[in-house]
Amino acid sequence: MRACDVCGTLNFKENNYCTHCGNKLILEHICPVCGETNTDDATFCINCKSQINPISIEDFDTLFNEFNQNLLANAQITSEEYGQIISNIFIRADYIEIWGETTKNKILNLASIFTPCKPKSRGFERGFIFLGNGIFYDDRLADSVQIATIIHELGHFFLFSIIESLLCHIFKVKPSSTLQSFVWYFLTLLEFKIMNEYCAHTVEGRFIPYGYQNYGSFNALVENINFDEESLDNMITLGNSFANEIIVFLENYIDEELRSEIKLQYRKDLTQPTYDSIFKETDKCFPFDVKNSILIHVLCDVLKEVSKNVEELKELESIKEGIESS
Repeated sequence: MRACDVCGTLNFKENNYCTHCGNKLILEHICPVCGETNTDDATFCINCKSQINPISIEDFDTLFNEFNQNLLANAQITSEEYGQIISNIFIRADYIEIWGETTKNKILNLASIFTPCKPKSRGFERGFIFLGNGIFYDDRLADSVQIATIIHELGHFFLFSIIESLLCHIFKVKPSSTLQSFVWYFLTLLEFKIMNEYCAHTVEGRFIPYGYQNYGSFNALVENINFDEESLDNMITLGNSFANEIIVFLENYIDEELRSEIKLQYRKDLTQPTYDSIFKETDKCFPFDVKNSILIHVLCDVLKEVSKNVEELKELESIKEGIESS
């Protein structure tokens, strides 16, 4: 809040004029790119032509500018702010009834509230999420396996959405394909891909019967890299921290009754539990403030590194093209 220098009324920082006396509060806009002083009605800098106070970030030059790097480096998210960010992601399901003639269709319709879901009929993967938005699942599988797959991919979607929403909050912008491209790129970096897979497997494992948990894609990643034990443990703990947050909200929709239906579907499909992956589960989590501090720190590091790498910028442009054409 800022006090009006005429009447003393407290106004939000975003206000140009005092809500009580109409006094002008902001005399000029400072360009976040070059530092040039602009008039308060300017939308583009008179010196470098950069967008001032953008509604959304539409290009990578804007995303990587020094102003945004400083915003991210100095960001501090309170537990209340973070709780609101996650609540806003899930709130759309509060107003829609979860329905379906079969248990699989109920899970499918729940996932479809958040992102488009389409069947796939080729390839060895049970399912995947396309560039952060859009779930594909193999409808040749038994219903119980399709249920697990859809929940797994929904875990990926929610992790993507949480990071995207967090960045939107820090930069004070709306979602855009530019920002989504960076989030997708971040989550495909090897160590964070491990975090991402562990998170999705753990979300999936909460809602299927005991003994059917499967950390296959996580195991495949870990087996093919030479990761030190401490770094791997940190990625697992970080992934588990996100998974627990997602699970708390999903339990509002995949309730005890629907979980009982899922258990029944597994019995109908006559699939046998292996219990192999149950030992992959952990209860280790970072506290909210520690987890968010770690996430913001690594996002800041990646943002700086990518901004200086021509090849990585080309990859980001390619990801952006894919998102915009999907």
